[in-house]
Amino acid sequence: MSTAEEKALAEQLVAEETEKIDIVAKEWIQAESEKEVKRIRDVGSSVIPLKTLNCGIIPNFDNKKPKAINRIELDTNVDLSKIQQIMVSPAIPYPHKEQFNYVNLILVTGQPIPFLAPYLYQTNLKVTQPEREEDGRKYPSKQIVLKNDLREYFLINKNGICARFTIHEYHNGILQRQFEASRFVNHPPHLPPRRLAVFDFDNTLFFSPQLSPTIWHSRIRSLVTAESVYGPGWWRDVRSLELGPLDDLKQTAWKGYWNEEIVSKARACIQDPHTMTVVLTGRRHHPFSPLVPTMLEAKGLKFDLIGLRPDPEAVSEYRWKVDGKNKELNYNLSASVFQSTMHFKQCFLVNILHHVPTIKEITMWDDRVAHLKRFKDFLNALRRKRLIDRNRIIEVPSLRPKYNPKWEKDVMTRIVETHNLALLARNCGKTYGKIDDSQPREEDPLSMTENYLGFVPTAVATSIQLSQESMERLKQTFEPLFQESMKRYGQKTTIHPGAESPLFFGDFVQLESKIVQYSCCGNLDQHVSLGIVGISQTSSNPWLLLKVAIKGAKRGNHYHILPLWYKPSEEDLITRRSHHWVDPTNSQKIHIEGRVVHEKRITVVESTQRCDSNKKQNIDLDEDAIHAILNRASINLKNQNDSVHHKRGSITNSNTDHIKKIKHH
Repeated sequence: MSTAEEKALAEQLVAEETEKIDIVAKEWIQAESEKEVKRIRDVGSSVIPLKTLNCGIIPNFDNKKPKAINRIELDTNVDLSKIQQIMVSPAIPYPHKEQFNYVNLILVTGQPIPFLAPYLYQTNLKVTQPEREEDGRKYPSKQIVLKNDLREYFLINKNGICARFTIHEYHNGILQRQFEASRFVNHPPHLPPRRLAVFDFDNTLFFSPQLSPTIWHSRIRSLVTAESVYGPGWWRDVRSLELGPLDDLKQTAWKGYWNEEIVSKARACIQDPHTMTVVLTGRRHHPFSPLVPTMLEAKGLKFDLIGLRPDPEAVSEYRWKVDGKNKELNYNLSASVFQSTMHFKQCFLVNILHHVPTIKEITMWDDRVAHLKRFKDFLNALRRKRLIDRNRIIEVPSLRPKYNPKWEKDVMTRIVETHNLALLARNCGKTYGKIDDSQPREEDPLSMTENYLGFVPTAVATSIQLSQESMERLKQTFEPLFQESMKRYGQKTTIHPGAESPLFFGDFVQLESKIVQYSCCGNLDQHVSLGIVGISQTSSNPWLLLKVAIKGAKRGNHYHILPLWYKPSEEDLITRRSHHWVDPTNSQKIHIEGRVVHEKRITVVESTQRCDSNKKQNIDLDEDAIHAILNRASINLKNQNDSVHHKRGSITNSNTDHIKKIKHH
């Protein structure tokens, strides 16, 4: 921390109320401190005891999750900025005041003998979190209970010299427990491994589903991914991997969801007696610790260690009953130990090298380009420090499973319904919401979105929507060309049977990426005729696009892109890329018809509601529009190979009953 930062924080802390240590507390603290000093000296070590003058908890709201900073004023002239490490003793309850604990802090400096600072602290503190804005969304001021995890410290000596310190030693304990529970420790290899093979899980080993831009508005995709907004957050929500009846999936070993090319690499590494093989993922230990190992076991992949991010390591007490059954959903609000998934993975690798020093080579498989560069830099640093001799990073194409709008709709409906049921319970003062009300509420996730949710279609662009007859004519005309191009593409690129494949859409020509009433090709609802003036060359890419122009317009003067075949996950990307165009043949110069419309995607609308479970929420739904969005690629989905046990097909009218449930009670 810089001098200016220390001064600013010190001024803030002076204004905060500190805990005045009364006479009873002083005597009790003194006795506990002397007891600990005696214990340390009895085992042959030394420590210099310090006295605590004042202390308190300072809330810090700089990050999304508030932190408790432990302000401790010590009766010493020691330069506290020289502290290199803080070790915390096990906490004991303070007998004279509830919600107060006591610990001894061992302050390690460059001197041979450490210091001991007694600390009496409040375990939970009610504070008011100020109003904030994040990603364009405003969150009102609210009262929360701030849990003190004893990780952040602001130390002051009697000369006013300050030091800010964050404890990172929790990492080692968590990683140690993870390592000791591994197959590698419990079934040790006959030979010490020389190589470490590290496989990412999502979209590397396994085709993990995500929400498709062909269906969902970008805002809802961001909010569902964010943590503790509309539920735990996609990558922390077990429902993002609930792909069908568990027993059926076990029987088929999640057939169709594995990247078999990478699975074969993992099998080869597992069978190599000189290689330690691990799967390393940002998926959290809770709630994925029962599921991910089951998936790997069903596939016959016996990794030496399954590295799930242990944030949290223990299940939080904040659970909600959902779906009107005994099933629970855990928001897992416990504070994260690791700053990010990358931070966890780097600490994980260092811990492996610490425990298995025979490893001199690391190979990693991952799909995230941003992670690959950082891993490369990190492994190069390990090599410069001579912790390893060789390293290799293998980029895996990021692949999703086959397009399945029915599954996406079902899982999103469950996420929204869960939120609404939990909010209803809280607003009505019912007791079935939070299962253990004896535990303090560190942070109520429902306060992030204190409204009931429902689905609505919303306009995202101004486009030309083609007639059904034009779409059928396009498919009939260009399908032979596309199939031939895909054959050539398959000769250059591995085609994975279970992965997402290009589907025929051919329904919209985007004119403006915003909502306008008057476009370059006509007014809203105006009928237009289009001609085809170019075809994308597709042998290097899994898509087919057309360049179209208003009938009668001068060639090259003004055109737009009509995507025919493409992967649904790439809809936001293909029109922004540069393409090489070729002229159409005479038979391909067909004319197509459409009208100017506002193209729509599904989003979530928030609404207040009276606390009455018998009243329906007053959210207007255009069910026909929602149905049309979900059913965009139905002509392909009817024929798509069903390689897993849940149905992958078009959204038929029989499914609209499920959509009606969005009018939550």
